[in-house]
Amino acid sequence: MRKRNAFPGPLDEDPVIGGTPVRPVVVPLDDRTVRIWLKLEAENPFGSIKARTAAALLDALEESGELRPGLRVVESTSGNLGVALAGLCRARGYACTLVVEPSTPKASVDRMIAYGAEVVTVREAPGGTTLDARLAAVREILEQDGGAVWTNQYESPANPGVHETHTAAELVEAAPEGGYDAVAVAVSTGGTLAGVASFLRRRAPATRIVAVDAVGSAAMGGTPAHRPHKLAGFGSGRVSRFIERHHWDDVVRLRDADAAAACSRIRERTGLSLGGSGGAAVLAAVVRASLDPTLRELACLCPDSGDKYPRLNENVPIGDPAGTDETVAAALDLLDRASTEETVNA
Repeated sequence: MRKRNAFPGPLDEDPVIGGTPVRPVVVPLDDRTVRIWLKLEAENPFGSIKARTAAALLDALEESGELRPGLRVVESTSGNLGVALAGLCRARGYACTLVVEPSTPKASVDRMIAYGAEVVTVREAPGGTTLDARLAAVREILEQDGGAVWTNQYESPANPGVHETHTAAELVEAAPEGGYDAVAVAVSTGGTLAGVASFLRRRAPATRIVAVDAVGSAAMGGTPAHRPHKLAGFGSGRVSRFIERHHWDDVVRLRDADAAAACSRIRERTGLSLGGSGGAAVLAAVVRASLDPTLRELACLCPDSGDKYPRLNENVPIGDPAGTDETVAAALDLLDRASTEETVNA
């Protein structure tokens, strides 16, 4: 199914990307209080961290000469990257075709179309393999259109590269005195984790790196499985081509339902709206802090807000709470104590 619409308004040049805020959230544990520093990437143009990725992917293709005026950009996306690519392609004068799946948020698809992109929706595939269907559609477009160029977020070095040179550098610059004891990053393509980890290994080698993956995701080497309540941008149906063993110290795997519950509790306690991957990162940070008494200052990358995800905004229950791991359930309870630092100091 293909949808297309005209761009609704002017976008004549690339917007300024990066420089997003870092805000602390305080979580009292039984033996101490930890601060979790949230890097709020929803403050980027197009509403997510993928603005950085999209610009880097396009820049790399333009610098190599592969992408030139008159050519068409093609990509597979679960939502955020597609929105950013659609907007940047409109600004730079490229046609854009984006391949999505039925679980892609309607609000994201609507924005892609509003920016002038053509959107192709594949059917849901069994066993958590819908990503394979998206990639097959991309390959078919490339075969049929000699003027189509794939940005390939799954393999382009520009993906982790921008997070190493920009995202991680900003995060470290905003660190409290003494730095972060740990940084939690949710994975999808793995580009953000690989880039951030590469920077931290050089500049802050004592910081522990927590990789956060979804139950049923293959990104960190797990077996792909059906995820009935899959959160966009969290986990993947294929193993990451970027992540290597030295990129992480700990792995936390979370159900989509638990990540969604974390988003709800964070919003209720702090007023901060986080997307599913951001909620997963915060929940994983609390899990690790509850298990490791040396962790007091932790940071989380929060790729987007929860504004475009109805299940995260309407308190719609998803999943079976009875299936929550005991450690994760305890961490969710701890999030009920969370507050912004401003609230604590008031």
